[in-house]
Amino acid sequence: MNQTGNHTTGQKINTEGQKINTGRNLSTKKYLVAFVLTIIIFTGGIFLGMLFEKVQLNSSEKTILNEKVSLQSLQLQQKYIESGTNCTGLNKVLQTNINDLTRKMQEVAEYQKKAIFSQDKFDLQLRDYFLTEIQFFLISQEINKKCPKDNVNILYFYDENAFDTQGDILDYVKKVFGDSVLIFSFDSAFKKEPMIDVLMASYGITKFPSVVIEENVFQDHTSVETIFKVVCDEFESQGRKVPVKCATVNLN
Repeated sequence: MNQTGNHTTGQKINTEGQKINTGRNLSTKKYLVAFVLTIIIFTGGIFLGMLFEKVQLNSSEKTILNEKVSLQSLQLQQKYIESGTNCTGLNKVLQTNINDLTRKMQEVAEYQKKAIFSQDKFDLQLRDYFLTEIQFFLISQEINKKCPKDNVNILYFYDENAFDTQGDILDYVKKVFGDSVLIFSFDSAFKKEPMIDVLMASYGITKFPSVVIEENVFQDHTSVETIFKVVCDEFESQGRKVPVKCATVNLN
């Protein structure tokens, strides 16, 4: 009886043991499936991130090529002007190229901050944009020497201050005066392009944001009234017809 009882008890133990092992096997399979799914999702995220950055890089490379061609065209037009050709329309071409470059440069700057896999490439593209912008600025200065001046150049040096509204003010100035104002924007914190530091040093820039309107340097935040006054004074000094907006804004 005892033997039979023991045997029966052993069977129960074995049966329970089998149930316990079966539960453990199911739990292991669940964890394994969850682990595999996590790997797939993680890998897919990396792949999508790399694909997205590649698309942005390709788009930026196309823009850079377009701007380089435009820059070469402007340089040729500048040399053509020196031979006595009419200046009409040259500043307009320059303005269009600067607008396109600035818009795309802002996009690349945002991608560059968030880039994980292509940081170096985005940095190089940003350098290329800033260098192209500086070349446009120098060409603008040369055009103004050879042709009747019909615009005002503004340099804008900014930092990473999220509360800075200087850029918004300059956007408004641009909206008001249109092609009569050329704005060149530079990130003072981008140390991978030394020419930005050279520009800042040439104007004695030590605080940000800073705005340079022709040869007038304003460091720290500059009000819209101050910018309007200087821009309008520049128009008047050029002997041009002063825009109507200059008479309607309080410049005192």
